Amino acid sequence: MIGCCAVSACHQDEDDIFAAADITLSAGDTVTIERIQGTASLTNLNSKQVTTTSDFDVATLHLTLLRSSYSADVEGLVRYRNARGEVYTRHMRAHSDYIALDKKGSNQAVLDIIFLE
Repeated sequence: MIGCCAVSACHQDEDDIFAAADITLSAGDTVTIERIQGTASLTNLNSKQVTTTSDFDVATLHLTLLRSSYSADVEGLVRYRNARGEVYTRHMRAHSDYIALDKKGSNQAVLDIIFLE
């Protein structure tokens, strides 16, 4: 009986240490992103653990990460439509030194795209 109480007292739900994160890449109000093909690397600023993904949903990454602060780097290609409706594909990158993904439940962050050409 005492062992059960001790084990249950030490139990912590995984929901408390993990958070859902939606990280969206933005190129401004006059550009409509149609597709991103690239790699995103998120570095946990506390543990230095790196999470890498290429699973973009149009311009958004949907991840489950340890609740913490992160830096983010994204590199790849973006296909977008400008205000006149013209379609372009260009090399891009995005970066942030600090993203707080520490709330229980859902966290959102927006990274601005830097066109390289």
